[in-house]
Amino acid sequence: MLAHADPGTDAAAGGVVATLGRPDGPALTVRTVTKADVDGLDALFQGLSDDDRHHRFFSLRPPARKFLEQMTQAEAEGGYRLVAVASGAEDALVAEAGYAILPDGDGEFALTVAAGWRGRRLGRYLLDAIVAAAAARGVPNLQADIMLGNAQMLALIRDRGYLTLHRDEFSDMRIAIDAAQPARRRQRDAAAVPR
Repeated sequence: MLAHADPGTDAAAGGVVATLGRPDGPALTVRTVTKADVDGLDALFQGLSDDDRHHRFFSLRPPARKFLEQMTQAEAEGGYRLVAVASGAEDALVAEAGYAILPDGDGEFALTVAAGWRGRRLGRYLLDAIVAAAAARGVPNLQADIMLGNAQMLALIRDRGYLTLHRDEFSDMRIAIDAAQPARRRQRDAAAVPR
């Protein structure tokens, strides 16, 4: 069961926006990123398959440490970033999502969920949370470049509704999500939370 503050707000102590307790697995905490998360982000991206890394970064190589450090400073640069941390003998960062501000005032978003945590609606929750944060902060749209072969991300944004800004017929497309527009989901999915 997921207990959470309103998506996009940091109402709880330490930037915690959600906690998830599962009787059959580790607890999951969704919170805003901190500078201490650089190593966790590095481990998350190093643990991706080549295909997943290519879909996320358009490269087979994991990002450089400087890029990871910039990710942890999202708020200082007008953006917003969340991480999901699984509790255990050693806490593990299992997902991240956020956006950076573009020159036109929109945000550029991205998200990553570790393979073992997919299929639990965590990606959907994180996307909803960053869209809500963008709306609360006056960011009108979130944009992203998505590879046409990235079926998981395409399915995720299809439920939110999006506008195609540009499409390369062979490789990728640039999309925008209206931050003020609620997600368009089937009725049975409307109350779904990560399990």
